[in-house]
Amino acid sequence: MSRQLRVLLAAASALVLSSASSALCAEGADPQSVLVAPASADRDKPDDLALRYYAALDQRARVRAEFSRLRRLYPNFEPPADLYGPRRGDVDEGGLWELFAADKLDELRETIAARRKDMPGWRPSEDLMRKLEQKEQRNTIFAFWREGRWLDIASFARDSRFFVANADVEAQWTIAEAFARTGQLSEAVEVYKSIFASNEDEHIRLATMQKAMATLHMSDVEALLAEARKSSKGPDDEFAAVAVDITRARIVAVLRDERKDDISEQELQRFASFASLRRAPPQLGLVAWLRYKRRDFHAALESFKAAIENGGDAMVAHGLAHTLRALDLRREAEEVSYAWRAPLVNNAILFLDLLERDLSQETPPYVEPARLARYAAVTIETASGEGAQGVGWYAYNSCQFDVARFWFERAVAWFPKEATVYGYVLTLKRLRMEKAALELINRYDGLFPKLVELLFPDDYYHPPFPCDSRVAAKAHGPAVRMAGYVVPGPAGPALAAERDRLRIEADKKEATTPDAAKMAAQAQRRERVLKAVRGKFPIAVTAENPLRFQPLPSVVTSRSASVPPAPVPVAAPVGLRPEPTPGKAPLVARRVPGVGPMPSERYGFLLSPGWNAVDLATWPPASEQVAPIGTQWANQEADPAWIGQQKADAATKLTAAAAEHVATAMAPRTRYGAAPPPPEIAAVLSLPTSKQSQTR
Repeated sequence: MSRQLRVLLAAASALVLSSASSALCAEGADPQSVLVAPASADRDKPDDLALRYYAALDQRARVRAEFSRLRRLYPNFEPPADLYGPRRGDVDEGGLWELFAADKLDELRETIAARRKDMPGWRPSEDLMRKLEQKEQRNTIFAFWREGRWLDIASFARDSRFFVANADVEAQWTIAEAFARTGQLSEAVEVYKSIFASNEDEHIRLATMQKAMATLHMSDVEALLAEARKSSKGPDDEFAAVAVDITRARIVAVLRDERKDDISEQELQRFASFASLRRAPPQLGLVAWLRYKRRDFHAALESFKAAIENGGDAMVAHGLAHTLRALDLRREAEEVSYAWRAPLVNNAILFLDLLERDLSQETPPYVEPARLARYAAVTIETASGEGAQGVGWYAYNSCQFDVARFWFERAVAWFPKEATVYGYVLTLKRLRMEKAALELINRYDGLFPKLVELLFPDDYYHPPFPCDSRVAAKAHGPAVRMAGYVVPGPAGPALAAERDRLRIEADKKEATTPDAAKMAAQAQRRERVLKAVRGKFPIAVTAENPLRFQPLPSVVTSRSASVPPAPVPVAAPVGLRPEPTPGKAPLVARRVPGVGPMPSERYGFLLSPGWNAVDLATWPPASEQVAPIGTQWANQEADPAWIGQQKADAATKLTAAAAEHVATAMAPRTRYGAAPPPPEIAAVLSLPTSKQSQTR
C-alpha cells in the first residue's frame, strides 16, 4: 500500500472516530468506553500519519485535535521534531513573503514568532531568514548613509561582514565609499574586488569602476583596473566607455603628486582632443597644467589659451600667467594676472611679484606712470608688504626719498623683513632722521646683519650712489599724489648713465690705490667706527614694532592721468593691543637662532645668548641654507616658474635674461647651499665662548 493511500485511510479513520466520539459526547456517554483498550494501544506504535497530513496542509485546528486524540490514547506521545519540515514547500510561506516584499519586517518578525509558538517544531525556511537578515542590515546601512554617518557604516559592515555575503551591489558601493571616506582604503579595495569577482554584468562592472574612481586614489584604482581586466573579454573593451574618465583621474593624480607621470603622449592627446571637441575649460585646463608640470611651456601656453577662450576661470588664468613668466614674457604675464586679480587672490599676489623684481633693481628701469599707479593701487588694496617695499626701493633708487619713506613705513608694518627694514633705515638717513634710524638698527641688531652694517661697515667695495651727485634733480619724473597714498614718478635714463660713470671712476681709484694704503685706511676706519657708535650702539629700545598701519580702503584709479581721482576717506586708525613686555627693554640684543654672525662682532660687540642658550653664530645664515624637504620654501624652489626654463626641452629657445636666470638657479650648491664664511668671520666663529664674553 502506498504512503499516500495510507495517509488518506488514516485520515478517514480519524474522521470516523472523531465523529463517533462527538456523537457519544452529545448523548452523555463516556468516550473512553468506545475507544480501543489502552492495553491494545500500548502494543502498537502511535500512527501519526494523519497528524503529518494536517500539518502538511497547514490546518492548525485539525493538527491540535489530532494531537489531543493521540495524547489521550498515548499519554507519553510527543509530536515528531520534523512535523513541520525546514523546506519552504513543507508549509505555505506565501503570507510571510508578502510581508517581506512590502518591507514590513517588524510585522514579519512578529508573525514568525507567533507561528512558532502555535506550531511547535516549525521554523521558517533558511532562504527567508537569510534574506530577511540581509534586508535588515541593508536598511541599517542606508539609514546611516542618509545621516552621513560614514564611520558607523564602516564599523557595522566590518563587524557583520555584510559586504562579504551576496549583498546587493548598491549596498556594497555604499560600504566601499564609507571605507574610503574613513581612510580604510584597503577595505574599500576589497569590497570593490568582491563586486568584480561576483558580477559579470558589464553595466554593474562599469558603474563599479566609476564609483571606485570617485572614492579611491588613482594608485588603488590602477590595481582594480588590472584585477578587473583579467576576467573581462578584452583589455580595451570593458572600460572603453570611461577611458576619458580614467585618463582624467590619472592626470589629477599626477598633478597632486599621487603617482608618477607615466601617461603616454597618445593617451594625453586623446584626452586633449576630447576636451577640445567638448570645449570644456576644466578638461583643457587639466591638459595645460600637466604640460606645465612637464615644463613643456610652449604646449602648455596653447592649452591655457584654449581654456581661456572657451570660458576658463581665474585658476586657468593663473596657470596662463605662470606659463608666460616661465617663457620670459613677463609683461604679458603681468597683464593677465592683473586682469584676473579680483576672482583669485593668487593672481593679485603674482601680479605684485612680477613687477616687484623690476622695481627693486639697483638701477631702476623706466616704468610707465600708469603701470606704477596701477601697481601702487593694488598694493594698497591688498596691504602687501612685498609690493610696498618694491615701490619703496623704486622711489629710493630714483632719488625720491619722501615717497620712499611713505612706502617703506607701510612695508615694515606689513612685512618687516631685512631688505625692507634696510631700505627704510637708508631712507631715514637720507632724510637726516638719525634718531629714528638708530632705533631701528638697535631693534633688529640681533636679527638682520645687513642693518647693523650701516653702523659697522664691512671691508668690501660698494659703488657710489648716483643720488649723491647733481643728477638727482632730474633722475625721475613727477610723483602723483592719490587719495591716501603717493605714486613715485618714473625713473629717468640719466640715472643709469650717472651710475656707470661713478662706477668707472671708483674702479680706477681702487686700482691705483696701493695695498699698504688700503690696510692703513681699514685700520683708521675701525677707529672711526668705534668712535662714531659710542652712545649710539647699543641703546635700549622697545621690542614692539610701532609701525602698524590699517589697510586703506579700495581705491579705483582714474583711467586718465588728467582727471583727478575721486576723494576716498582714509580709514581711521584702530588701537591695537600692545605686545607684553617683561619689564625694562634689554640693552643687549639676543642671538636669534638660524641667523649668522653680526657685523658688530668683528668690533667686539657680542650678543646675549638666545632663548635656547645658543650664543654662537650659525653659518651659513638660514636664508642661504638648502630648504628642508616638504616646506613651502622647498616647494617654491621646485616650481618650474620659480626656476625658469632650466628643464625645458631643446626646442625651447631662451632669451638672454632667461638663460642668466637658469644659470643662477641651477648653480651647484654646497652642503649648506652657500660659500664658506669670510676669513675674518670664520676667525670669530672659531673663538671659544669664554673669549667672546665681552660686555657690550
